Amino acid sequence: MDKLLSSSWFVKIIAFLLALMMYTIVTMETQEEAANNSIFSKMYTESETIENVQIKPYFDDNQYVLTDMPSSVDLTLTGSSRLITKATKVDKEFEVYIDLTNMKPGNKRVKVQVQGLPEGVKAKINPDYVDVILHKKVTKEMNVNVDLKNKRKMPEGYTAGEVEFSPRTVDVTGAEGMIDQISFITGFVDVTDADESIQTKVPLRAYNQQGDLIDVQINPGVAEVSVPIKKPKKTVPISIETKGKLDEGLSLQSITSNPSEITLTGTTTSLEKIDSFKEITIDLSEIKKDTTLTVDVPVPDGIDDVSLKEVTVEVNVEETGTETETEADADAETEAEPEAADQESTKTFSDVPLTLLGSDADKQATFLDPADGVVDVTVGGKKSVLNSLKKSDLQGIVDVSSLDQGTHKVKIDWKNPGDVELTGTVQEASVEIQTETSSQ
Repeated sequence: MDKLLSSSWFVKIIAFLLALMMYTIVTMETQEEAANNSIFSKMYTESETIENVQIKPYFDDNQYVLTDMPSSVDLTLTGSSRLITKATKVDKEFEVYIDLTNMKPGNKRVKVQVQGLPEGVKAKINPDYVDVILHKKVTKEMNVNVDLKNKRKMPEGYTAGEVEFSPRTVDVTGAEGMIDQISFITGFVDVTDADESIQTKVPLRAYNQQGDLIDVQINPGVAEVSVPIKKPKKTVPISIETKGKLDEGLSLQSITSNPSEITLTGTTTSLEKIDSFKEITIDLSEIKKDTTLTVDVPVPDGIDDVSLKEVTVEVNVEETGTETETEADADAETEAEPEAADQESTKTFSDVPLTLLGSDADKQATFLDPADGVVDVTVGGKKSVLNSLKKSDLQGIVDVSSLDQGTHKVKIDWKNPGDVELTGTVQEASVEIQTETSSQ
């Protein structure tokens, strides 16, 4: 035994066997650990798909505009649940992007990439390539317009006035081809149910000739708008009222106003109740002769405004003759008076003015026939009625409110007292209509 231990070959063999045994033990442990790690890895590795991840493009946005790029892609992450949670819920530093740096304008097919994921997490992008177009960027100054929507849905009788807005021009920046497609830039104001003037701000948008929206940058992108809303109006004839009595020996021949009609502004309900303007009253007890008065025009209750501040009223009177009668003559006249008062008779009034209804600043009406707008009126009836009839009791209305530009024959609407009849009086007038547009 001692000889074997002292032999160098024996010692070498023993050392080799010991080394071999230790290598075998270490190798077995490593393989077992690797197997365990592989099983562990399989147990704790998972995949998660994140849909609609935004793509960030990198390019020189001072010189170019990028279009046709998909807004997002789907991203599938593979790795341990801990790392995936860290990437998506904790760090949130990963980014999906395309790189167009230093590229020239044109159609491009570029790879979608991802950066910022923790080590150990793999990513798969769908789609992994996208098609985009890189355009040259231009800026152009263009005019602005503002349009009204739903004007037919405004309250009855209300209208919108001329729209005021600012700015009148804007700078439009975008792809050169898109700028060339722009037909107009406008903002819209909805006037549905509008019964008061509107002050608002509206966004400005660019449209092509077909009315399709064009994707460009507009600076400034908002317009300040003022829309005046006009309340309903109605034009009616002026009817002068009287109070008191003329002095003995005077009789009233006529009482007229100039202008003969007035335009009222108010709600539809209040205007429907008014057919003539009866707010001006003349005291006959103060009239001693033919008189021309300038009278202030009041605003009636329920009316917001009137078109006139004052009118001229012309009062014409006539002296009546007085004779000394014998008692017999007076008795004879008294006996004959009842019979004469019931007799039918006629009476003619000269130069009775016709009243134009519906003529205003936007639509001017002029009499062609009769040229001066006055006619002679002959009425028939009982003598007692005719004796008390005045020229101002007769009114001929010519309504042009529904007429368009041009020459028209219009029936005269005579507003005579019901107990007299017109005989041989003009029943039709010829008028010419001119609108504001035609006169410009």
